[in-house]
Amino acid sequence: MTEASHTHNDRPIAEPAQDRFGIDPFAQVLAKSICKINSPEGTVIALNGPWGSGKSSAVNLILHHLKDATEKGELVVVNFACWWFRGEEALALAFFRELYAGIGPTLGDKFKKALPKIGARLLKAGSIVSAGSDLAGVTAGVGSLASSAMSWVADFIKTDDTVEKLQGELTRALAEQDKRFLIVIDDIDRLAPDEALLIFRLVKSVGRLPNVVYLLVFDRELAEAIVSERYPSEGPHYLEKIIQAGFDVPRPRQVDLNNELLRQIGTICGSPPEDAMVRFMNVFYEVIAPEITTPRDLIRITNALAVTWPAVGSEVDRADFVGMEVIRLFRPSLYRNLRSNKDQLCGAGDTYDRSGRDREGDMNVRFLDAVPEKDKERLKRSLMRLFPRLESVWNNMSYGGDSATRWSRDRLVCSEDHFDSYFRFSIGDEVLSRAELDQLISKASDETFMKASMRAALGVIRRDGSTKVKLILDELNLHATRVAQADVGPLLKVLFEMADELDVESDKERGFSFGDNELRIHWLLRSLTRGRFALAARSKLFVVACRTANLTWFIDFARSAYNDYYPREGKQPSAEEDCLTTKSDAETLNALALKRIHAASKSTELASSKRLAYLMFRWRDLAADEGLQVKKWAKKQMKLDAMIAVFASAFTSYSWSQSLGDMVAKRNINANVDSLDKVLDREQLRKRVEEVAAKGGTDEAAKAVSEFLIAWKKKDAGDVD
Repeated sequence: MTEASHTHNDRPIAEPAQDRFGIDPFAQVLAKSICKINSPEGTVIALNGPWGSGKSSAVNLILHHLKDATEKGELVVVNFACWWFRGEEALALAFFRELYAGIGPTLGDKFKKALPKIGARLLKAGSIVSAGSDLAGVTAGVGSLASSAMSWVADFIKTDDTVEKLQGELTRALAEQDKRFLIVIDDIDRLAPDEALLIFRLVKSVGRLPNVVYLLVFDRELAEAIVSERYPSEGPHYLEKIIQAGFDVPRPRQVDLNNELLRQIGTICGSPPEDAMVRFMNVFYEVIAPEITTPRDLIRITNALAVTWPAVGSEVDRADFVGMEVIRLFRPSLYRNLRSNKDQLCGAGDTYDRSGRDREGDMNVRFLDAVPEKDKERLKRSLMRLFPRLESVWNNMSYGGDSATRWSRDRLVCSEDHFDSYFRFSIGDEVLSRAELDQLISKASDETFMKASMRAALGVIRRDGSTKVKLILDELNLHATRVAQADVGPLLKVLFEMADELDVESDKERGFSFGDNELRIHWLLRSLTRGRFALAARSKLFVVACRTANLTWFIDFARSAYNDYYPREGKQPSAEEDCLTTKSDAETLNALALKRIHAASKSTELASSKRLAYLMFRWRDLAADEGLQVKKWAKKQMKLDAMIAVFASAFTSYSWSQSLGDMVAKRNINANVDSLDKVLDREQLRKRVEEVAAKGGTDEAAKAVSEFLIAWKKKDAGDVD
């Protein structure tokens, strides 16, 4: 059997080579004592230890060291697996049957029937035992048990034999033996209270037998509690009358448990990378190791990890996952409270809210009320290690937003995006799998692959209604520095060519958040180049990407590059390290922008742009002719009913408002007509909108015109949300 199978199947060890917790030296000494006890006469040795302390492993090691004696015929071992039997009748019957099977064959024909006769008489009726006999105390417990289970001893019962006579015969027969017998009764603490008491009474009833040693294995505290409940006047003295020598299973050293746990984590989860090692060990010693105090604890956590880690391991942080699994197993109420308080645990917190010391009482109630007093301070440290936001509550320390970004990039449990993965053992559609992210990064220079991936992602609608593109852009932004410098140019080219296509309405933030895919691409390109390329090098990358860029994206990028040097009134030019391009390239791109708009106006490219309004105002700004060119183009377009719907959509916007007491925000439709005169004839547009609206219709174009006109009229009436 392999070492791993012992761990994951919760089986006790069987050989010294498997001992990692220092039990074997103790087992060797006890085995030697069993062999060398002078004239044992029903000597009862107790092996004590709480559940999970390694008692069964200690028994196996003792038996291992007795193997020579058993092979030489000097010792006979009788293993009575008491927990296999349920019910006092079955247990008592099995006890005598096992004694007979183990001891009987070594006795002569005359005496080997004495043991089952004793068992039969005790099972049949306790009244035959005299009051002064050592057996009198057991008869009340077992005398009435046997009714239908006596067939195996029927042939042995003779009415003229007393228990005392039978025991005398058995005593003489055993005294003549040149071997001794070890009766091992393990797992007594698995039995029901009445059954455990019965075992002690049975051992007491036949205990004083020459060359017989009993090894009873149980949790002493649990046994004493059972005895004290039944025999309050005797308490622990009851067991002292039965047991001659009691030993506690040696507690493993914490360092040995820690080393074995680290070894098992390495086997199941793999070793953390070098740059994560310090944090891993901090979490290990502060969160994980203090909960692992027995070999059974270690087995429980390694068994759990063997099941849960393969399901989600590649998507989470190794240290945090093991830490949360330890809390799940050993602090289940705390685990449930953590799972229910994502909003209180994730991120760095709002620097402007009162989220520090004044919330200490609330956090204590949420997370520490069910924790024993002796563990509270330690668990506070554990929770602060896993959820740094709690440091502002318990340790008066806060973190900036850049920390939250790093936590998200590292997929820590304190990251809002990844928190749920630690509790669901899977990732939702709000998280990009690490395998997919790695593939995107490794193939960033493969334009065909990247375009196909982005287009496929546009077709994947997530639960919140946004597309997977939003997720990809956010993840690439977090991990931009992992993209090889040689791959940045090809990736920028793909982004510039697809920017307009990726700018979909469904990926715009709602309510009080802001952002869209255009902004996400802006953030990404800066993350890809800032601090990684000198100004001239990154300027060249952007100029090359602009050659095949979409119209709207090109105009927008050129404006951003130009504004770095020529900002709006009241602002200072950007520092060189923050500029997108060189000043010369920025001026060249700005001039090219006007040419691109002119060319687009001569085809359908301009009119079909999703950001037509923006492009019309940029045209006016770039041309510096008071808008004559754009107005001339717009006047011509307004003759077409289809273009009225296009203009209506272009100058309609949506906002969200929330009144005091409302639980949700309300969507508002707005007509952006205040500055229309700068790019077209406002009165002409109003007239044409009313004409087209009067024609009715149920298609999207008619709906756009109707919404725009209603919003415009409301604005005229001063009814603005």
